[in-house]
Amino acid sequence: DTIRQSVIENYRETIQQRARGVNVPYIFIGQRLHEDDLAAYLLRGDDGFEWERVIIKGIDEAGNSFYPDVYPLQNLRIKEERDPYVFASQFQQNPIPAGGALFKKDWFVLLPETPKMLFTFITADTAETDKSYNDATAFSFWGVYEIENAGQKTGQYGLHWLNCWEIRIEPKDLSDEFLSFYSDCMLFPVKPLIAAIEKKSTGVTLISTLQDVRGLQIMDVKRTKASGSKTQRFIEMQPYIASKLVSFTDGARHANMCIEHMSKITANDTHKHDDIADNCYDAIKIALIDKTIVRKEIEHVDYSALAKNITSFGQRVDRIKGKAYGR
Repeated sequence: DTIRQSVIENYRETIQQRARGVNVPYIFIGQRLHEDDLAAYLLRGDDGFEWERVIIKGIDEAGNSFYPDVYPLQNLRIKEERDPYVFASQFQQNPIPAGGALFKKDWFVLLPETPKMLFTFITADTAETDKSYNDATAFSFWGVYEIENAGQKTGQYGLHWLNCWEIRIEPKDLSDEFLSFYSDCMLFPVKPLIAAIEKKSTGVTLISTLQDVRGLQIMDVKRTKASGSKTQRFIEMQPYIASKLVSFTDGARHANMCIEHMSKITANDTHKHDDIADNCYDAIKIALIDKTIVRKEIEHVDYSALAKNITSFGQRVDRIKGKAYGR
């Protein structure tokens, strides 16, 4: 918002004063990126002038592609479905309200059974305090699998959200809670390869305390200027969720919590919390965007017994959680 406003102020305080006479025309050429960008400022007449408008949309009012040789209608419709924020802004010149949700509930797939996992991993986003008005600490357990249609492998990989805890705790309890979550994950037939933890104040401490845990590889998640703002990261993962590459096992106790959380995430950061969304971004970044985790040869898993193991796994986790949190 600050950067966007500075662009408008630069036009209002500097550029607008540069005309050498009353007959010098002003021409704005650009594309829309946000509902409150410079184009919106001019279209509303906030600079005191009425602008002649030439607004070219990728798909016109009749439903045709404006430039079919470069952008066939079929390709535009795919973009509209899988990358709606970018499509509405840059192709249709009509940004969706920034306060609107970035992720639709029906983009998350509910599978009748847990798929056969190639490998699993953990993501962690740690909080600074246990106060309810701040983000909570969130731990998530993920599995990567090959998507199948009608029993045939597609060559495309999906991300299965196996478990998630959202808890508000004091920093001193962080290590114990993570190890409890890790113990739950180790009950799953395919053990987690790594734990990706955001490297910030409490995360740095957690990473340090976990270095001596045998069999657990720690991955530092660093937020830098190059990685973009939080909004940019959420928009980056939108196409992957819109393409229905993130799934849950139908009936999983954490599914509704996670889907509800994700459905409240906005582009202008007006949502209340985004700790779980940060987990989701890190998982998509690792497994689907950067493909950081290279598939390794793993020991053969008896998948004929996997369904039974999943049920047992859920029951045991419920018992453990019930003891730990009185639920």
